[in-house]
Amino acid sequence: MLEMCTQERVCPSCKGSFFPEEKVVHKTLCGEDLVCSPPGEGYKAPDCKTYDFCSEKCLEEYESKLPTCGVVPGWKRYFGRINKVGSSSGIAGARPHQLRKYGK
Repeated sequence: MLEMCTQERVCPSCKGSFFPEEKVVHKTLCGEDLVCSPPGEGYKAPDCKTYDFCSEKCLEEYESKLPTCGVVPGWKRYFGRINKVGSSSGIAGARPHQLRKYGK
């Protein structure tokens, strides 16, 4: 017999389990630790992902509790990643820009 290749999912609002073939509502939300609603339909950020809800009622209930995300410009996220790499330790505790000095 053929087995179904679907996975059972859990609704983030009511914590009920459901299958994707049943009634599923999709919503894109942003944030890693603190989930929030995106400010607009065209807003794209790397931490946004799609969540599945078991019903429209659960989606509305969950969305009513969420704050709206602040708009973070792309250049600010880009320079934040550069800052994180520049301040991280490299080989033997040296930062990436100091490696040439320690290599001699």
